[in-house]
Amino acid sequence: MPPKGRVSLVRTPLPGPESKRLIQKEIELMATGAYGSPADRLFMAVKAEGSLIEDVDGNRFIDFGSGWGTNNVGNCHPEVVEAVSTMLKQLGVTCWTSAANTAQRLALAEKLLAVCPKRTDRILFLTTGTEAVEAALRVMRRASGRPFVLSFYGQYHGLSYGAMAAGPLEASVREDVAPLVNGFVYAPYPYAFRTPLKSKSGGGAGRATLEYIEDIILTYEVPPSRIAGVLVEPVVGEAGVWVPPDDFLPGLRDLCDRHDWCLCIDEVQSGFGRCGKMWAFEHWNVEPDLIVIGKGLSGGSMPIAAVAGRHDIFDKAEAFVAGTYAGHPAACAAGMKAIEIIERDRLLDYATSLGDYGLKRLLAGSPPNSSRIRQRATRTTRPPHRSTSTA
Repeated sequence: MPPKGRVSLVRTPLPGPESKRLIQKEIELMATGAYGSPADRLFMAVKAEGSLIEDVDGNRFIDFGSGWGTNNVGNCHPEVVEAVSTMLKQLGVTCWTSAANTAQRLALAEKLLAVCPKRTDRILFLTTGTEAVEAALRVMRRASGRPFVLSFYGQYHGLSYGAMAAGPLEASVREDVAPLVNGFVYAPYPYAFRTPLKSKSGGGAGRATLEYIEDIILTYEVPPSRIAGVLVEPVVGEAGVWVPPDDFLPGLRDLCDRHDWCLCIDEVQSGFGRCGKMWAFEHWNVEPDLIVIGKGLSGGSMPIAAVAGRHDIFDKAEAFVAGTYAGHPAACAAGMKAIEIIERDRLLDYATSLGDYGLKRLLAGSPPNSSRIRQRATRTTRPPHRSTSTA
């Protein structure tokens, strides 16, 4: 059950007076960028703890956004903060990952592989989920010698050129990128309530998309021998949390096996317990060839990401992929602690129970003829990890 009591309190109209002053200053200094104008903001955060955020006017809010999917162990978890602080004091902010190894990077690699599928035995550390997607695209193409990657409409993989081209979220978002980046083919993601396809065999949305790949893409666009792999989100995030039909991911795995494609699953938003299992793909008993990891890897404290996969794929690729802060010791220490907390505090069970609770509440207030609700993603923070006053 979620924690009871008054855990949020709004004292002023939003934005509050101090937030309004600072937002106006930000409007004068900050470019609009991908996240909209500063004028769209309702508050200026000054403190976060557990599942709560406090602004400069003393208003408190429940963080249902979970730090954009990063805070799977809660905001400012004291153990994660301590791990980061200790490592910064020990090794500073200098990153030596291109010149020397660190014990923290090795330890996190071992810990991360321990929670991955058995055949996954290599880790490549990067700094952001977008970088990890870019690296995975290079690895798939170089390992196979094939130029094309199959992706799906509605997915989001980042905002760099390659990642944005791989994730055709909206035409307006990538209109300046689409003409410049080649090597992708797309199919509709099988969301049951919005699919434009109909299965010729009488199946559902998942079967319809799989048939589209074989009957349209492989027949009229690109032969299977030119496709390096498939990049897929197990649960689509930015387009609206779409849970695919149960036959979709197993069907993709079968396609990849038949055509010698690499199945790359992007777990940046859905991984680390956000769907009730360490990885969302576990719900469908599917084992990918590559896993893209980010966001919650450090418990929301430090930027770190990774690509996990089989050694034979990485060995064939021999791709030069690196970054100044990739595998930063403090970020690796945070990652070790975050995984420890997830396992020790049984946060996977908590995500499942919270999802069950939320599903029951939704169904209780729904009419008898409501559309079926599918539960795979709670997309929530954990309960407060320290005592929090209820004011």
